[in-house]
Amino acid sequence: MKNLIFKELKLATHPTNWLFLMFSAMLMIPNYPYLVTFFYTGLGVFFICLTGRETHDIDYTALLPVRKRDIVGARFALIGIIELLQIIITIPFAVIRCSFPVSAQMPLNQAGSMPNFAFFGMAFLLLGVFNAVFLTRYYKNPDKVGKCFFLAAVAAFAVVVLDIVLSYVARPVFGANDLSNIGPQLGVMFAGIVAGVGLTAISYALSVKSFERLDL
Repeated sequence: MKNLIFKELKLATHPTNWLFLMFSAMLMIPNYPYLVTFFYTGLGVFFICLTGRETHDIDYTALLPVRKRDIVGARFALIGIIELLQIIITIPFAVIRCSFPVSAQMPLNQAGSMPNFAFFGMAFLLLGVFNAVFLTRYYKNPDKVGKCFFLAAVAAFAVVVLDIVLSYVARPVFGANDLSNIGPQLGVMFAGIVAGVGLTAISYALSVKSFERLDL
């Protein structure tokens, strides 16, 4: 498995994945739906799978003395590494954005949640939803990667819309730039982490089953 993960990092990773990590700085944009940052993470995953289709990556990997489930596991490991890196790199920008003094020139976010603890819970949820929709369909038919991404993009933007709605419905939690409601914020964050990790784990199990039945 370790060698397969190295193969994924060296051969399967698309250059845009490293570029999209820099999009964490989008949290500096006033009045912007900051969860869109993580949509680009999903877009990078799409580029990995799209490039893999064109280069016959799955066919090549299947010729190696490895199990099918290990092929899926290595790709999930790569995606998990990229998604966690995106979240980690976003943290300092979130701290800087929340430390800005509120003024007419730099108000609290009017287009979604502020990058507080609750925001990171929504980020995990978005990534989990994307993984569940995209990867489970991708491993049923790796040639239909475009259709898989379209459905996953719709699901991801549904989470973005939910975040925008919650930023108005529960503004003291999602729209705050301080720790005045840290209890509810932490609750949302932990719930989002559990949901995101759980959805990814379920999508891995379903993807393994689908890929093992796939006739290559």
